[in-house]
Amino acid sequence: MDIETGLTCSSINLRGTPDLKSGVIEALNPQESVQILEDAGNMVKVQATRWTPPILGYVLKSSIIHRPADPQIFPKIDLGNGIAIPAVPASLPLSTFLPWLNSQDESPWLPADYLNAIKSGQQPSVGGLIRQAISNHQADWDAWVSEIKQQGRDAIATMDEWLVILSGGRAMWSFRTERIFAQPSQHAAAPAWVTPQDVLLWTGHIQINNQEPKYKAWCQVKFTKLDREFSGWYKASLLEEFIIPTPDTDLTIPENKAKVFDLSRPLLRLPADAEIDAARKAGLLGAQYININAATGWAKVNHNLCGEFCAAALGASDVIPFLKGWLTSYAGAKAILLNDSGTSILDLKSMLDVFNKKYDFFQAEASVIPLTPAYLQKILDTGRMAIMGTGVTYNGLLKWSSHIRHWVVIEDFIRVANSGWVRVYNPFSDREEVYPFTVVFDAASGTAMGLWTDPTRP
Repeated sequence: MDIETGLTCSSINLRGTPDLKSGVIEALNPQESVQILEDAGNMVKVQATRWTPPILGYVLKSSIIHRPADPQIFPKIDLGNGIAIPAVPASLPLSTFLPWLNSQDESPWLPADYLNAIKSGQQPSVGGLIRQAISNHQADWDAWVSEIKQQGRDAIATMDEWLVILSGGRAMWSFRTERIFAQPSQHAAAPAWVTPQDVLLWTGHIQINNQEPKYKAWCQVKFTKLDREFSGWYKASLLEEFIIPTPDTDLTIPENKAKVFDLSRPLLRLPADAEIDAARKAGLLGAQYININAATGWAKVNHNLCGEFCAAALGASDVIPFLKGWLTSYAGAKAILLNDSGTSILDLKSMLDVFNKKYDFFQAEASVIPLTPAYLQKILDTGRMAIMGTGVTYNGLLKWSSHIRHWVVIEDFIRVANSGWVRVYNPFSDREEVYPFTVVFDAASGTAMGLWTDPTRP
């Protein structure tokens, strides 16, 4: 997505002239793509591309979100091999940054190799550039630091807040329907409701209200719906960043499914038993429909081996050798295989025990601990993967709403908008596949169940 295009932040009225009193031509949906044609004061002329031919009209400027230009407040650090990192991490606590700012030291949060290169003169000083960047925005910096100190938030505020303020705000979404409040309290007046499809603008400012029993942290937000512009406070714990789509990641472009991940480089060592090839050559619907005679001694094609395939992939093992080990270590394995039964979370734990893998049970639930895109990415970024339950069609395509339940391995994730692309190992086909987040997960309720574990990587 470039600067000539944008997304509507909510339900928006498209009007015939740049005047809010003019007639409404059409109603645009939240997150609808439009082309921005010209500026018209507090409105912009747009072309809505949902229809053929496209419809032209005017909307409030604040109702359109687009990818902001990177303000480049701090310099980037070139680590080589095409890798560049911010000189100041967004997550850096203000309490760490302030004492350093008043010193003459080099930045201690930089990679050790880069710090050594600075000390040896192989790389230029970064500390001076960071201090100069602060000096260039001294008034904004002093105002923000003063605000943080007045609130007593020195220990918990991060540099990310200041960067958001300087960039003019950040697009956010709420994973639960809730109200915007006039003050940072859920007892204050509430001028507007926000749904998960809406996009808010976080100004970067946060307030703590210790009088609230649960929601103490509040984000100052702006929001436009229909023809009305709202500002107020929103419960910070309900908000996640809205990742504005690019032409290469946009979920509405089906061709992106084949481009967002490099599936030629598997993230797991996939099972490669001769029995899998035999199932494919026999024309069976699923590669997981294998004859387990070599493991059990009885000639039998099993159809419910998704959990076993997932465990084998996470342990970098073929399925038959894994089944042999599972049969000797788990009392319930024989009955499961003999009856061609499905498997439970407890059974999955026993499978990972075969490989001496540590695991953590998780159960996401909408209003308690919802499984959201930010949560998923946070855990995957630590290097872990998850065996998780979803749905599958008769021909092996993942579909959350299917009544046929299915274990898969969640391998990787790219966030897009309030959703994203998920890379999974699908045991039905014994291969890695890519799906939209909403296909694999029940995004509406945020529910999910599975095990986080550390994979054995190829």
